[in-house]
Amino acid sequence: MNLDEYTIKLEDCLKRQLEAFRNFYSVEEKVKQHIVLKNWTELDIEIAYLQKLAKEIDKIEIERDNIYNAMKLYCNDNSVSNFYAFISKYCPEKSIYLNSLYRDLKVSVIKVKTLTIRIDAYLSTITTTVTKVLEEAFPMRKGTIYDNKGANKVASAPPLLLDRQL
Repeated sequence: MNLDEYTIKLEDCLKRQLEAFRNFYSVEEKVKQHIVLKNWTELDIEIAYLQKLAKEIDKIEIERDNIYNAMKLYCNDNSVSNFYAFISKYCPEKSIYLNSLYRDLKVSVIKVKTLTIRIDAYLSTITTTVTKVLEEAFPMRKGTIYDNKGANKVASAPPLLLDRQL
C-alpha cells in the first residue's frame, strides 16, 4: 500500500468516526430529554443504542489509529508525534481537508463530553435532592433499608427506585 492509499483510508475513517460521534451526540440528546420527561421505556431503548454506537466508535478509533501508525511506519518517521504536523508534512495536498476533519472530530468529542457532564450533573442533583428529602421526611430511618418481608437489608450499589414518576 502506498501513502495515497493510506491517505484515502484515513480520510474515510475520519469521516465515519465523525459521523458516529454526531450520531452519538444526537442520541445522547434524546437520552437527556427522556430523563427530563421521565420516559423510561424510550430511555432504555436509547441507552441500548448508545452502547452499540460506543462499540462502533471504539472499533473505528482502533482502525484510525492503525492506519495512522501504518502511515508513520511507511514514511519511516516516528519523530513527528503530532497528527497535524505529520499530515502537513507527508500529505500536503490533502492536509487542509484531513486536518479539518480531525478538528471537527475533536470538537464532536468535546460536545459529547460536555453533554455527558450535563446529564451527570442533572442526575447527581436529582439524587442528592431526593436523598435530602427522604432524610428530612424520615429522620428516624438513618439508612436502614427493609426488604419486602420486613427484614433489615444491606444497601447495595444500585439506586433505590422510589417512584417511576419522580
